[in-house]
Amino acid sequence: MIKDEFSVTNDGSRVADVIIIGSGPAGCAAAASCRQAGLQVLIITEEDELREFASSSIGPLESIHPGVSSLLNKIGAAGSEIHSTRALYSGIYANGNYSPLGEDENGSWQGLHIQRNIFNAQLISHLKASGVPVLFNQEVDDFILEDGKVVGIRTGAKEWHAKFTIDASGKQAIAGKKLKWKRQFYSPPLICWTGVSKCDQSLPFDTGAAHFIPGHQQWTWLAPQPPDHCAWTRLAMKGEKGLGPPDELKDCATVGEIQFANMRWRMYRPVCSEGILLCGDAAGILDPAAGQGIFNALWSGIVAANTVAACMKEPDLASFHLARYDDWFVQHFEGKVAQLKEYYKENGIVI
Repeated sequence: MIKDEFSVTNDGSRVADVIIIGSGPAGCAAAASCRQAGLQVLIITEEDELREFASSSIGPLESIHPGVSSLLNKIGAAGSEIHSTRALYSGIYANGNYSPLGEDENGSWQGLHIQRNIFNAQLISHLKASGVPVLFNQEVDDFILEDGKVVGIRTGAKEWHAKFTIDASGKQAIAGKKLKWKRQFYSPPLICWTGVSKCDQSLPFDTGAAHFIPGHQQWTWLAPQPPDHCAWTRLAMKGEKGLGPPDELKDCATVGEIQFANMRWRMYRPVCSEGILLCGDAAGILDPAAGQGIFNALWSGIVAANTVAACMKEPDLASFHLARYDDWFVQHFEGKVAQLKEYYKENGIVI
């Protein structure tokens, strides 16, 4: 039976089965899966509720594979990707060669260019409808440890205790940084920048496909939003290239701000310990060329939640379940590293 409210102790601290840090895809997937397992769960996020639910027709887009839909169905958030879609693509051009995404008995697959803030808002909406409490504007100041085990977090003057904490804070990597865990690197320093361009006339390339344009130690990704907008992402060795729009859009105006991110391939070691698990980008990051950022965030959030449920069901085997999660994440991550290196090699990119 699902418990609807967290408890409050005599000293005023709050107690839940599971605290989840972050309200992105990994955190929402973890929260939904914990809820389905009958656990008392609380999401704590630095996001502002008004910003979380803001909507706009134009903004940086993230491309997702249609396989994401199956995971959204699994966590009770079906349709979230549709509401946030701004354009479709049926395949990818790379080095002048076109590769369709695939097909089945229902026809050709369609990839989606989604607006991330709207997608996140849809996930949060589904969670709140299912009764999961979400605390916005909360900054994690520290973790509470007892005999080396994480037993909660501090936010300002409040303490939140839990049997398990799942860090899904994305690139902030709150737990890894505050607990001073080591990172393992799999690439040289990489910088990624994204933006949106608007042309006076129609876009000068196929708008029904995404475009991966490789170069020397760098690449460009174009996500057309017909008729006249195009979101773009560029990545290069740190300091190697000018941080502006791609040549393909040199005659178009930039809309809004250009955003930057450190996309060096990296993973925390370990990705879990007593009382805490990392998932999504909080555990390990690959650059967007891997093409499955949201898929992997959702998947790792689900697996982390299932691991917590197994630990609580079989506390004597908790160490085994945590070790299995750590091994699963490492194997999955390093498998993606190998695939990404091969993809780069095929496109003449030396990283």
